[in-house]
Amino acid sequence: MRTTTTISNAANLPTARTTTRTAAGTQRRHDTAAGTQTRHGTVIRRSTLPPPMFGNPMLTSNRDLPGPLSMRRLNDYGAVRQLDEANGYLCEYSDTLFGRGRIMTNLVPRTCIACSTNALWVWMGGDFPDVIKVITDSHYRSRVYGRPIVTFNRRAPAGQVSEIGGLRLTSPTRTACDVALLEDGEMDSKGRKETICAMIEEFHIEPADCLDILDANRFWRNAPRARAFFRAILHCF
Repeated sequence: MRTTTTISNAANLPTARTTTRTAAGTQRRHDTAAGTQTRHGTVIRRSTLPPPMFGNPMLTSNRDLPGPLSMRRLNDYGAVRQLDEANGYLCEYSDTLFGRGRIMTNLVPRTCIACSTNALWVWMGGDFPDVIKVITDSHYRSRVYGRPIVTFNRRAPAGQVSEIGGLRLTSPTRTACDVALLEDGEMDSKGRKETICAMIEEFHIEPADCLDILDANRFWRNAPRARAFFRAILHCF
């Protein structure tokens, strides 16, 4: 006679360890794939684990939860940040730079470079942006998790692009420039100043480098205002 005991270790997802005791009293351990397998006459069972969404374990969806209200409840508890009615990401992963980069890879098209408020969220955290902003010469009409994709056909030299968790995004210096270019409806003057100064201190950004970028792109919308700001703080850092 055989008895089978299955033990799942959440810390080692997606592999679960199965211990099988045979009639002879011997014990064998197997790291198995999902489902039920038969190996040399021994039945090996595995507790079912929900597949990670798009291969990224940091995102979850209603199909991974007991019911449609679970997502909303987890969002209210602060365990999940809901992106739309059916999808969200685990808040614990948004506490790290790498985790935020991995999360953002699921919203930014592969050939694009995350910029502006999206790059800002990866670098600094805070509230998740309501719009996906990317640098590309393409156009996107479909929404991603309920969020529209706004494109900017701007130059992005290699020195102004970084990579975090597989995500290509603007460097801290270039991102600070993008924040200075934001419209008042997106972020007011006080918010822009405080955000840029926090980035300067966090990533040791040189205001002169921001001025160089803006001087090379004088046609950008709100560039004169942005240059005036960086000139004003040029000798403060």
